[in-house]
Amino acid sequence: MQRRAEFRPFSWLHDLWRREQLDLSPPYQRRSVWSERFRHDFVTTVTLNYPCPAIFLYEEIRPDGTFNYKVVDGKQRLTTLLDFVSGNISVPEDHPSPAIRGLTFDALPDPTKLAIWRYQFSVEFVEQENENLINDIFNRINKNVAKLSQQELRHALFSGEFITSAEYLTEYMEEKLPQRFPNIAPQSRRQMKDVENASLMLLFIENGERSFSQSDLDKAYRDREEEWPERIATTQTFRDAVDFISQVLTIDTNGTILNSRLKNQADFYSLFGAVVELLRQGSLPIADDAKDRLLEWLDELRDVDQGNVATGTHPETEAYLAAARAASNDSGPRRVRINKLKAVLA
Repeated sequence: MQRRAEFRPFSWLHDLWRREQLDLSPPYQRRSVWSERFRHDFVTTVTLNYPCPAIFLYEEIRPDGTFNYKVVDGKQRLTTLLDFVSGNISVPEDHPSPAIRGLTFDALPDPTKLAIWRYQFSVEFVEQENENLINDIFNRINKNVAKLSQQELRHALFSGEFITSAEYLTEYMEEKLPQRFPNIAPQSRRQMKDVENASLMLLFIENGERSFSQSDLDKAYRDREEEWPERIATTQTFRDAVDFISQVLTIDTNGTILNSRLKNQADFYSLFGAVVELLRQGSLPIADDAKDRLLEWLDELRDVDQGNVATGTHPETEAYLAAARAASNDSGPRRVRINKLKAVLA
């Protein structure tokens, strides 16, 4: 592999970005995962002219002689500084220099602005057109970083139909379903937990409620990387199930279902699984009936959960709650929950 190291000012990187010659989100890149605290800390690092780790760029030379650069590592640092000079981040209030605390870039004194434009990054240029090698470099750089999730690594390593579909369908769910249904914390979303969940939902359509370890999920991705014969049928079933759940939530004008425990990831998986199986069996009710049946059952579920009825009054609902509380991702508890929700809906 050919590589070279040089120092380049931030102004050079900013100019590349402005001219759309700096690709911050190539296929192997992860989503932004830095918290606001980390972003503020990096602004402090730059304004104090402290060094930071090297930026890795894949240098691509086009046939017309122009250059394009793809960020292999360093996206968080670059996006933070680009956001800062664009006015989207201010200097943190705990900055060592009281004179610039809380200021946006435009409000900084000119000497400070110039120092930021001149801030020197160590840049490692990777002169290689082999995308597989670039993916491997990204993986090796990031594999020991605590904030890099397994799904982010899959995003870096895979680019076939399965991961492309999982990421597209994650966006589809965001468009069709209310915010936080299912409920995935913002940090988990940044680490692509939502895409991982969509992957598991796709695999449920193909394989049922089996439990997947992270290594099992890696294998499922590998098996579907080059060819995925079931793609069209599986993704259509996924969309049909999400569309039905969306209809039910839309007509539940009081938001009772939206705010129920069905928003929890394990419960949402069970609801999705029940809808998928009823679709296949031709037994799915109309959305109005499904809404009414779910609302009635949620009342029962609440009574059981809060101890308002004697133990044994609703044994199947008690079994559902038990299956949601212990080993909720195992195949056995998943099947218990799916069967109960099928019985509620049908």
